[in-house]
Amino acid sequence: MKKLLLLLLIPFILTGCFGGDDSSTTGGFANPNYNTYDNTAFTISYPKDWEVIDSKSFTSNVPAETLIDFRNNIKNEIFTANTNISQSKLPLEITSADFGKSTLLKSKESLVGFNELSKEELTIKYKDQDLTTFISGFEGKKSPSDPIVRFKQLYVAYQGAGYVVTSAYLPTEDEGVVKMLDVMLHSFSLN
Repeated sequence: MKKLLLLLLIPFILTGCFGGDDSSTTGGFANPNYNTYDNTAFTISYPKDWEVIDSKSFTSNVPAETLIDFRNNIKNEIFTANTNISQSKLPLEITSADFGKSTLLKSKESLVGFNELSKEELTIKYKDQDLTTFISGFEGKKSPSDPIVRFKQLYVAYQGAGYVVTSAYLPTEDEGVVKMLDVMLHSFSLN
């Protein structure tokens, strides 16, 4: 009887020891194609086969506010699709929507040929609060000789911290990759 009980419990014991499958919950369902990046401040899902680059590996031209970068494993010689997260200090009273508007204005001023493409209203739950914000879609160039790049940005401000989640890709990017970038943006949450 003891052997039978032990045999029945082995799958549960092994699942606890090895952590089960390496899937992520995205959009309310387990998705085996994504991992979860989790630190003390935020959580985001990212495609399993994408490269994760942390601040220790950044080159000198990456802004100091950038915390993490997720880059497509299929490299493009012109521009490789990616999503990065940056953090800045903000006044306590600034809302996510106001933070988004000011960040978007900076992008408009810094990109050549800036063109706003979309705006999606969004509510992010954090503990017992709803944070109202938006995802902005736009395109532009860093300089006149650079290619046009499309961007989608999510803006979150909470208790003096501002997070910008930026996905960037070429207009000719594979639709499957664009969908992965959207999953990442929508999976971002505060811890």
